[in-house]
Amino acid sequence: MSTTLATTNDISFERCVIRPSQRDVLVDGKPTKLGARAFDLLLTLVEHRDRVVSKNELLELVWPGMIVEENNLQVHISALRKLLGPQVIATIPGRGYRFTAALEGLAANAESAPASATADGVATPAPAASAAPTEKGNLPSTVPTLFGRDDDIVALAKLVTIHQVVTIVGAGGLGKTRLAQAAAHTLRDSYTDGAWLVELAPVSDPALLPAAVAQALGFTLPGKKSAQDEVIDALQNRTLLLVLDNCEHVVAAASAFAQAMLDHGPQVHLLATSQELLKVNGEHLYRLAPLALPVAADLVAAQSSGAVALFVERVSALQPSFVLTEHNVADASDICRQLDGLPLAIELAAARVPLLGVAGVRERLHERFRMLTGGARAAPRRQQTLHETLDWSHSLLTTDERAVFRRAGVFVGGFTLPAAQHALADERIDEWAVLDHLGALVDKSLLVADPTEPPRYRLLESARAYALEKLREAGETDATRERHARAMLALFEEAYEQMWTATRDARFERCVPDIDNLRAALDWAQGADDPELHITLVGASGWIWFEAVQFREGLRRCDLAMTRIDAMTAPALEARLLYVWSLICRMSGTAELAAVARAADLYRSLGDSRGLYLVACYAVVTAANIGDDVASEQWLREAALLHDAGWPPASRYYLLRARCDLAYCNRRYEEAEAAIDEVLRLATTLGDQQLMRVALGSQAVLSSTRGDLAQAVERGRALLALLPRDQFGMRNVLALVNYAAALTEFGLLDEALSLMRHSAPILTRQGTFWMWLDTIALLAFKRGRIPEAALVLGRSDASRAKVGMWRDDPIDQRIRDGLQSGLRQSLPAAELERLLAEGAAMSDEEAARGALAD
Repeated sequence: MSTTLATTNDISFERCVIRPSQRDVLVDGKPTKLGARAFDLLLTLVEHRDRVVSKNELLELVWPGMIVEENNLQVHISALRKLLGPQVIATIPGRGYRFTAALEGLAANAESAPASATADGVATPAPAASAAPTEKGNLPSTVPTLFGRDDDIVALAKLVTIHQVVTIVGAGGLGKTRLAQAAAHTLRDSYTDGAWLVELAPVSDPALLPAAVAQALGFTLPGKKSAQDEVIDALQNRTLLLVLDNCEHVVAAASAFAQAMLDHGPQVHLLATSQELLKVNGEHLYRLAPLALPVAADLVAAQSSGAVALFVERVSALQPSFVLTEHNVADASDICRQLDGLPLAIELAAARVPLLGVAGVRERLHERFRMLTGGARAAPRRQQTLHETLDWSHSLLTTDERAVFRRAGVFVGGFTLPAAQHALADERIDEWAVLDHLGALVDKSLLVADPTEPPRYRLLESARAYALEKLREAGETDATRERHARAMLALFEEAYEQMWTATRDARFERCVPDIDNLRAALDWAQGADDPELHITLVGASGWIWFEAVQFREGLRRCDLAMTRIDAMTAPALEARLLYVWSLICRMSGTAELAAVARAADLYRSLGDSRGLYLVACYAVVTAANIGDDVASEQWLREAALLHDAGWPPASRYYLLRARCDLAYCNRRYEEAEAAIDEVLRLATTLGDQQLMRVALGSQAVLSSTRGDLAQAVERGRALLALLPRDQFGMRNVLALVNYAAALTEFGLLDEALSLMRHSAPILTRQGTFWMWLDTIALLAFKRGRIPEAALVLGRSDASRAKVGMWRDDPIDQRIRDGLQSGLRQSLPAAELERLLAEGAAMSDEEAARGALAD
């Protein structure tokens, strides 16, 4: 090995010392028995410690010029971890390995030595000078139209022209074979001897792969050498493109053949399709993605989507009268979305439309393995049904890889490595082995590695449904779901503890990708025999529903957990759950005040001053909202006495918020403004963007309450500028409602209309659309749409009655009074009553649709 460190000094980390000059390692001061390759591997990882080093790069650096099985690398990594500690070398599934320990023997600014690189030296094939043979290959004379793959064909053809070995990698059913054939078709005339397809799916014995190549090319093998050597010899004077299709079940043999071809230099370019790389020198990956999905469920977006275009074409072939319309586009788009843009699955779904209809197929996707059968008779057996396609991929896994795969099915919407280690390990497969098996699943295209930071991993939905089926068959469902719930508990407990040390955005952005995992964990926990786990998980995660403005769901989750409180419940768990319930409930009634009082008593008995402080701050406004000013002032004094100057600065927010809300409830607006100004200064000092948004929204509300609509609009625009566009309105819905109201009252109707239209889909998804109805009604009235305004107001009254949120705020009262007065003057009493009643019977979205229309 030729790599060298920038220093010959001893290098220390944790309890270990590397001595490069002596080529040995000390652990706790004692020499270790470390082989030469293991030492080279360790030195390579240390040298490239600033990044992840891929498996292929490690094989090339540590075993230069040699063909080495990947298992050899894993054996040495395992040995190093046992010797140095499992935390020293991290596995990044789908990417490689990284040395993570902090070094003491290298200068802080030392740079890694450059890694050696090996050029493949392969020239672009050009037509030979001699006359081309009469036969140009065995590709099908025509290839079917590939929907949504035009860019893939161009990119792949270019890659094949430049590089001698290219492998298309992707999950089963993605259309790798068709893409390879299409690209080979475009390149066939560039090669003197054409393009040849070798179908390897029927080859059950890897040793027969060279014979399959010979048969496809029409070679007769003399039998004097090995079949592989004789095929390579026969290719020496040929210039052609060889397509090895479906290599995954004979990947070792395909790799050996490709390497031999490269080593002996025939002018042959190789294009392979596989669920994993061949892992030969100079190989270039073409990772095939699913077909593009529509960005919205409308005709324009759907018609530009490759997935929907394939679906429509396949349905039309069976039912010529079928067309995509406004009526069926949402169902067609959702079918493609639930099937992850997987071409095979989409084709199988399309085949069911003549019998079930588009809506019927969509409704039955929860039974996809029963429904998605009946592939083309000419297709290979593994592509006759979706289940058989997944059976094929599953059969290629080792026993432990299968275990990790099926357990990964409990995750919804993806997962991080720490969560996977927590949920997928057991007494036989430890958390470090889990990482290696996840890496293998990524390599074999059963697990998707999303390019996020930190990395997240996910199963496609059909693969996830298959994994859950296998989990049930293995009898591991409950055990795995419990570990999954505890993984979510670890995540949200840590986030709960960081409420005063991390910014709101950092905490939210870390946890919100796992909100569907949280839902799945809570659904399981509420039916499990362990009430403590359920209560703990709801208490630890309750803040996310408040931050995401998902009050209805949060309240439902808390209500279910509160029914499980009994004499055996730990006081700290009961207190936190009561506090979270009160925070989410937002009803400001006697039941809420009783809950916070009970939580306060429990925290006092525990001597938990921080818990008591949070409860006291919240109780201030709870008492004020029911008119108990004496109790409110008492709570405020207690909170002020509890606050410790030694606590993190962010803790001051809760006391400032309590002062602001109490002053607002008592119409002391200057005092409220002073408190919220201090919140804004605190947010600026902390660099907490979400706290800034909260403060700006509160300032805008105060301006609007005082009747200074121009200032309310100005402050609302400042808030809007701080909102992340990908979460527009999600966490700041109340501030946006008030901003839209200020725009409307101020007469900026077009701006208000644009804001409402942009935000409506987000608010509908999170169940807060009802908050906009009064403002939508006012906007409709000011735009001269009087009947629509009455309909929306009727619906607003009904929605507020349903959720128990009345118009006790000055802004709400002003808008409602103005609307009622204007409608009474504009409509006969009987007509107004009829429209109000008609609107009350509609949904929120139905009532608003006409008011927001052009």
